Amino acid sequence: MSLRKYLPYEDYALISKLSVEEVRKSILENIEPKKTFRFPGFNKNTVKPYEGTLIDNTFTITRIINYRNSFLPVITGDISTFLGKTQIKIKMRLVHLVAVFMSLWLGIVGLVCIGILLVGILKFKEILETGFSPMLLIPFAMFLFGCLLVLLAFKAESKKSKDFLIELLQGQEDNS
Repeated sequence: MSLRKYLPYEDYALISKLSVEEVRKSILENIEPKKTFRFPGFNKNTVKPYEGTLIDNTFTITRIINYRNSFLPVITGDISTFLGKTQIKIKMRLVHLVAVFMSLWLGIVGLVCIGILLVGILKFKEILETGFSPMLLIPFAMFLFGCLLVLLAFKAESKKSKDFLIELLQGQEDNS
């Protein structure tokens, strides 16, 4: 079992039937320049599904959506030729600010959970006599909620982008 599938990060390669230039052209036809501010609900006049840049054979894109999702992946890709075929190495990750915020939030809540567990172990006999307070489960629920929120929101969006890129670039995932 791989821990990587439970992290908000994807790293894979696609092998495409298209040439490097055709891949570049397909990406350029489907991205528009990045806007500083995009407001949910006001992107209906957007024609292209992604925003970002393509410089030489490297691209950085994000999906344009009509709703709010802070866990939308930032997709970076590198287009190259490998054994006579076009290979696109793709990485998807969280926006750095969101990753830092969620790490701090989960870290603090995780420390509280560890503290509750330690106190529970050290004062086990006393807790049995006085009774257990269900309020002590709140930090554990917060930790679980935070983990699931990040994972499910990121993975749902990364799957949409992965499927789109496979279809757009006429590729298949390189499992080697």
